[in-house]
Amino acid sequence: MPEAAQASSGFFDPFLRAGVFAQIIMFVLFLASVICWAVIIRKWRSLRRAKKQTNALLNTFHHRGRLEDFEAVARDQRESPLSSLLLAGLEEWRSLQHDVSGQSDRAGLLQQLIPNVGEAMDRAGSRELGRLEGWLSFLAITASVAPFLGLLGTVQGVLRSFLALRGQEFVTLQNIAPGISDALITTVVGLVVAIPAAIFYNHFVARVRDLSSEMERFTSELVGLFRRHTLVGTGRPQEPSE
Repeated sequence: MPEAAQASSGFFDPFLRAGVFAQIIMFVLFLASVICWAVIIRKWRSLRRAKKQTNALLNTFHHRGRLEDFEAVARDQRESPLSSLLLAGLEEWRSLQHDVSGQSDRAGLLQQLIPNVGEAMDRAGSRELGRLEGWLSFLAITASVAPFLGLLGTVQGVLRSFLALRGQEFVTLQNIAPGISDALITTVVGLVVAIPAAIFYNHFVARVRDLSSEMERFTSELVGLFRRHTLVGTGRPQEPSE
């Protein structure tokens, strides 16, 4: 038991022996680490739900059902960014239909206004992309800044150790080693905080990029669907030719 207590004390000893400046840096790094892991857990869950519901929505969409069926599925899959695009497109489409109702060349006017539907979906996609990328910048900043904060604490600790040796006639490795080892603890903490932040940041960016590409393809496909729906003029979109 005493040996275990001594080992525990030895592990925390560098943290306790660090100067006030180094302890402040380690506190900032610890706080950043807590926020990073909260962001990582939340983002992991949200992106997993978004991907799962996106696949479910696409499976239904590719069956080429009625527009009303697409709306019902989109409202059930609200975690998917594609649902916002689909609902925004349907809302703009119905607004255009209402605006041109009673016009003699109703189909021609709708065909000219189809780009409005694409622009509405682009705006919805921009909002969804901002939601998906939320707090990713914090991970990027932490991954970039944490090592430099740790290095700053180390440099300050080494400088403090050397200043304490001024006036001594003989300086040996035994004199400077404890101070330098204590100073290096901030660099260790900085790297421990930065490495997970960098790994998960790049992982999440890749997943958001995949969803963004899916959103672009979905927007193009949906605009084509509205265009076919306008040309056919029925409640059921035209099936694509083989």
